Amino acid sequence: MGRIGRAVMPVLLLLTVFCRPCCAETVTSADRVERILRSLSLEAKAGQVLMGFFRGDSVTPPLRSMIGRVRPAGMILYSSTGNIGSPEQVAGLTRSLQEAAVSAGGLPLFLAVDQEGGRVNRLTRGVTVFPGNMPLGAAGDPELASKAARVTARELRILGINANFAPVADVLTNPFNPVIGTRSFGSDPALVARMATAMIAPAAEEGVLCVAKHFPGHGNTSVDSHFGLPVDDSPLETLEKVHLAPFAALVKAGVPAIMTAHVAMPGLDRGNPLPATLLPKSYEILREEMGFSGLMVTDSLGMKALDRFWSIEETAVLALQAGADLVVLGADPGHEPEELERIHRALVLAVQTDRISRSRLDEAVRRVLRVKETLKVLDDPMPKTERMGDLASPESLALAETIARRALTVVWNRFGRFPAAEADKPKILLWPLEKAGQIRSLLAGSAGLKPLFVSLSLRPEDFEGILEGIEGEEAVYVWAGDLGKSPAWKDLAQRLGGRAVLLGVGSPASLSLCPGAGAAVATYSETPVSLKVLGDFLRAPWSPTGKLPVALPGL
Repeated sequence: MGRIGRAVMPVLLLLTVFCRPCCAETVTSADRVERILRSLSLEAKAGQVLMGFFRGDSVTPPLRSMIGRVRPAGMILYSSTGNIGSPEQVAGLTRSLQEAAVSAGGLPLFLAVDQEGGRVNRLTRGVTVFPGNMPLGAAGDPELASKAARVTARELRILGINANFAPVADVLTNPFNPVIGTRSFGSDPALVARMATAMIAPAAEEGVLCVAKHFPGHGNTSVDSHFGLPVDDSPLETLEKVHLAPFAALVKAGVPAIMTAHVAMPGLDRGNPLPATLLPKSYEILREEMGFSGLMVTDSLGMKALDRFWSIEETAVLALQAGADLVVLGADPGHEPEELERIHRALVLAVQTDRISRSRLDEAVRRVLRVKETLKVLDDPMPKTERMGDLASPESLALAETIARRALTVVWNRFGRFPAAEADKPKILLWPLEKAGQIRSLLAGSAGLKPLFVSLSLRPEDFEGILEGIEGEEAVYVWAGDLGKSPAWKDLAQRLGGRAVLLGVGSPASLSLCPGAGAAVATYSETPVSLKVLGDFLRAPWSPTGKLPVALPGL
């Protein structure tokens, strides 16, 4: 036996002894869950309702020690904390995390990421990166959503990641929403429901926990909950018909887990100002009115929507009291991984002092264990390194390009024939200097584009020089990714008037800020595959079939 085999064997034995029932053929999953639940101490149960984060690309002795003391339900991986590099590194890391958990006498872990597609992708190297939810909404085909979810889940599971905080089921009724934007499928609740529900079964079939978010809806907010507490003052009737509707559809379709939003919705509970994560009524709606029996997961407790009002320990206690099953501490600014131990101690104390009943804790742990049992996390948590060759397969990459092509939308065109970037008649492409690294995909094979890089922070006094440099051009391609956050760039685009061809590679809300442009085309995404398809279109325009999936003022 090789060195790796000798190292892994004790862990496999522990998994077998701890997790497998002695008479597997006669013991049901429910029996097994109850048996494990009865075997756990109060401290172990408190760990099983916690999910934390860590820094670095390997399991260090301090991290191993923390996992042994807390015995958490799971850990989240982030690129921003240095957890994610190459596929080989990620697979090695997930294996080491599972070994650390089980060798310390704990249960195998949920290992989670936010792999939504589009602007939120934690893994980008060696995997299939999809255009995202709004492109899927523009394409309008649930089958594409289902296929993308399957590929994403399969690739995550190969790497040892068994939980994905996706899909986003928020209905984007505020097109200028600062945190949701293109993460949403669109502004039609029926469209959002069709797309989101199509993603549930494929994830489960590939062995990955699908966590739909952000209940009861984050699409009508104007504040990013990472930085403050958003408030949606919509009346209850609107909340039910619009923002709750996709979640009701998801519950009916069997979604296994739902993440709460740190959003205040006074209309839900007779004016109660508490954010939904801490509001018992939000859990009551899901459990009693919608019939949801799955896992309730909080968004990260370190976000400023909560952090400004309560300590991290108190927030965790309040969330469990309200009805959450799995409390998440993510990599939010100002927070450190070690805080998970403080939260753990606070939960133990809350149970000992009857702030949280033992039955409430058992209920939450039971739901965690049920999901781990259903997804075979208890028996088979390790990465599937023998299938690494399936990552970013030609078929998966072709699917991503199909989605990008089906999503492409000509929002308007007043030129008659759409201006093409021909090799013998190249056109100016105004592109942000800060995003110069992205442009390679757009320029690939295109001799008809002449990039002119301009800083997003350009000054009004710079306008004349830029405009003089492109004088005489009948049509000028202009980046229109997020004009709301780049007022000077928006002003420049407006100055071009009918000569501007807006390239909407972000939220299409930007396009409505320049209604005088001659044309506007939307990809809804800055992913390489979306930019590649945009370049193909600019070289040889066709009649795209994508439809604008959001209602925009003036359009």
